[in-house]
Amino acid sequence: MKMNRALTTGAGIIAGLLLFVKASAQDEPNKWAPANIKVDGQATEWPKPLQFYNNETKLFYTIANDQDNIYVIVSVPDPKSQMKIMRSGLTLSVNATGKKKGGVSVTFPLTENVSTGAPDVPEASRALIAGELKKQVLANVKEIKVSGFEGIPDGNIPVRNTFGIQTAGTYEAAGNLVLEVAIPLKTLGVTSLAGQPIAYHFKVNAMKREDKKEMEAKRAKGQAAPMPGEYEDNFAMYYSADFWTRQTLANH
Repeated sequence: MKMNRALTTGAGIIAGLLLFVKASAQDEPNKWAPANIKVDGQATEWPKPLQFYNNETKLFYTIANDQDNIYVIVSVPDPKSQMKIMRSGLTLSVNATGKKKGGVSVTFPLTENVSTGAPDVPEASRALIAGELKKQVLANVKEIKVSGFEGIPDGNIPVRNTFGIQTAGTYEAAGNLVLEVAIPLKTLGVTSLAGQPIAYHFKVNAMKREDKKEMEAKRAKGQAAPMPGEYEDNFAMYYSADFWTRQTLANH
């Protein structure tokens, strides 16, 4: 009798766990985009805190839509993730079929060719001006990289483009890197908001090997590492981090 009761209890616990996992795996609904939304890298119009957090990439994020666009806002408090993004960009892929693979992609910010003309300053002063220099770098980005869009050539296109894809980034006073992107639903082939599941892939790209060689060479000569960011000899910096998620479109 006791064994039967134990088996019954165990089966109930397992069933409950399975039910919990299944419920947790259901598609989350998008938020409806704030009425005053503006893709400017400022998080002021977004409800706080952001809706989700991923520990693998150290990203806080919210996904929203209105009748015209999908919007994604990302907040990055982690310094190492910030450095990887500032060096190699964040790639957001979107698959309108809901499958967690492939899809169109946008990579930004592309900072590698941006120069602020910052003067050579002592190491002690760099920490004081680093935040402003990073803001300048982000403000001066001229291109984003796209792939997989019908009617849009793969490769770099202007930040201010005619396809309706918008990106922006800045640093908050608290030191968080904030990135925003808007992608027109029409570029995804989406014509209805009727609960359609969309799959999203977030990828914090790895720092490039040439970045490591450059910074190591400068340090060997006693020179400061190039802005933005400071060099950290960390193995994980040279590997990407990513995750997939899936959400249904909001229908306001």
